Amino acid sequence: MNYKELLFDFVSKSVNRHYCLPVIRKLLQANLRKGKYVITIDKTGEKLALAPSEIEGRIREILEFIVRKALFEGYNALVIPCIISKEQAPNFYVGDDMPREEELWRFLYLLITGIHCRDYVLNLENAPVDIATDFRDWLINKNYIIIGSENAGLNINQVLLNMEIPRGLPLEEFILGFIFLSYFAKFWKDEKEKREIAREIGKAVSAIPDDMSLVVFVLSRQKKRMYIFPRLKETFIKYYWDFFICDDVVPSVSKFLFSLYIADKDYQETSLHLLNKLLYYLLQGHVNGELLSRNIELKVSYELKKKREKKYGIQKAIQFFQKIPYA
Repeated sequence: MNYKELLFDFVSKSVNRHYCLPVIRKLLQANLRKGKYVITIDKTGEKLALAPSEIEGRIREILEFIVRKALFEGYNALVIPCIISKEQAPNFYVGDDMPREEELWRFLYLLITGIHCRDYVLNLENAPVDIATDFRDWLINKNYIIIGSENAGLNINQVLLNMEIPRGLPLEEFILGFIFLSYFAKFWKDEKEKREIAREIGKAVSAIPDDMSLVVFVLSRQKKRMYIFPRLKETFIKYYWDFFICDDVVPSVSKFLFSLYIADKDYQETSLHLLNKLLYYLLQGHVNGELLSRNIELKVSYELKKKREKKYGIQKAIQFFQKIPYA
């Protein structure tokens, strides 16, 4: 797969260039000097300086320059945002290993073409280009992605509403990753049902590559991170198969997990932390029994203590536990 060619094809469209501006600004934020973004290649003396208003018209130039910088100087946070520079932590590097150009373009492709939301960027690695493009178009057509405005990115309110997720739920990295996967399931069901009858859904799922992975970038100022969840197809089939063969508009696994969340201010922080950790393991294809138990115990304890007539139970529990293989 030629990532440079795919990326340049993506940014050749003005709507895509405008959409990915927030991501590029986050990549360059540490290089802002007196109102200009300044990138230098110390070994050659080359310098690229541009005002924020110039970014959109010079995206290809910026991308080529930071790849060139990495090829001369080694891995850096411009092209791989979660990495620590050699100057900050030289002992983290072994010998004089240098990145391969295609590897650098791969990281930039995943970042620039990804679905972004605040400090997060999510993408599918090793997904066929037609599937990735159709998924993105589907998200745009359903108004799950905002384009062409200063608020470009994931349409959070619409996303939460259509997955029946409590509004105001703080979006931690694994919660957002799970929501992203659930929307991919909605897209897959929606698109495939247009072409195939329900009993042939297995043929449709077989089109998903075995090596497709979910990639989650965290581009916060404090600590940049990247998570890769491989073997996504196995997770996809295990937790969403029932969704493909029923009439539900929201996957049962999503209803179950988000019904565990407690919005009450006295419980919210603990509930959010436990749910985010539980989803970290689920995105890897298995359930952490201890975390699941703690989530359920907290939810039940809260509902029993709350003095109100209506109790909010845990939804779709039977369907979820049926998905967990017995030892």
